Amino acid sequence: MKFRAVHIVILLCAILATNADTQEDSTPMLTGPYLGQDPPGNTPTLFAPGIVSTSKEHSAAMFAPDGKELWFGRMFPAKIHYMKLIDGKWTEPQVATFCDTFKYLYPVLTHDGTRIFFSSDRPIEMDGKRLNRGEVDIWMVVRTSAVWSEPSHLDNNVNFDRRNSCGSVAANGNLYFTGTTDDKATEMFCSEPDGDVYINRRHLTAIDSPVPDHCPFVAPDESYMIFSSFRSGLGRSDLFISFRKQDGTWSEPTNMGPAINSAYKDEYPYITPDGRYLFFNSNRPSSINKRPIPDGPRIPSPMAALGANCEVTSRR
Repeated sequence: MKFRAVHIVILLCAILATNADTQEDSTPMLTGPYLGQDPPGNTPTLFAPGIVSTSKEHSAAMFAPDGKELWFGRMFPAKIHYMKLIDGKWTEPQVATFCDTFKYLYPVLTHDGTRIFFSSDRPIEMDGKRLNRGEVDIWMVVRTSAVWSEPSHLDNNVNFDRRNSCGSVAANGNLYFTGTTDDKATEMFCSEPDGDVYINRRHLTAIDSPVPDHCPFVAPDESYMIFSSFRSGLGRSDLFISFRKQDGTWSEPTNMGPAINSAYKDEYPYITPDGRYLFFNSNRPSSINKRPIPDGPRIPSPMAALGANCEVTSRR
């Protein structure tokens, strides 16, 4: 399958909506799909400046399957936020109910919207000893009616490295994630669900490189994967795409090109449930940051890298 078959054209999503009212406190009142933002064109556009994108963003905006919830992570402090569409109007960003005094980032929703995976440094302790294998692990919450469960820690078949972060979940429940150790570059993996646990961890060796590869987004049917890599490209990190072959292996990754990537850091891709838009993060200059947002460490660390604004793209 060739790259053009996906027909993805990036835009760093729309500027503030023209149909937004104004509340008495001057906070924009957003209505309609995608916060009422103007649909992006062929040029990358900043998404919801001052509301979602604040130069502190560190995970792409992710919508629930019905389009009535928006989830994203924000640094300083590192917390997961959400917005809801209620009676045609979007609520202001609120910190997720399952967040506490620890750090929380990288929310990833399942395709049915019943689970959220995320990264956190919250501890697991028994008899006064910390049991976490890594400094940042992947956790999960489950929606029961309108309430989220207490976070549960995924087992060591997922959290086996020093730093772990989730990328996406396929329609069949396969979990795609990243692991980073002290002596290796960041690498990508996949584990299969078996009830409430994950088994058969597979290293995605066909996509592997000597430099960090991270934050994989996989299509619902696992036909393609988009991820960020520090391999040679247009900027410090670019978005690449790989297609799944008939034998189950992955094709050689292809740089998604200058319509999406920039001379800066482009990462954390996510395609909306309706298949219309590609969201991603970039620290490129914009209307709210005239200079590039400072880079984080060379090896992406879920709690150490600095922010980037949220971008989007229409998919045609």
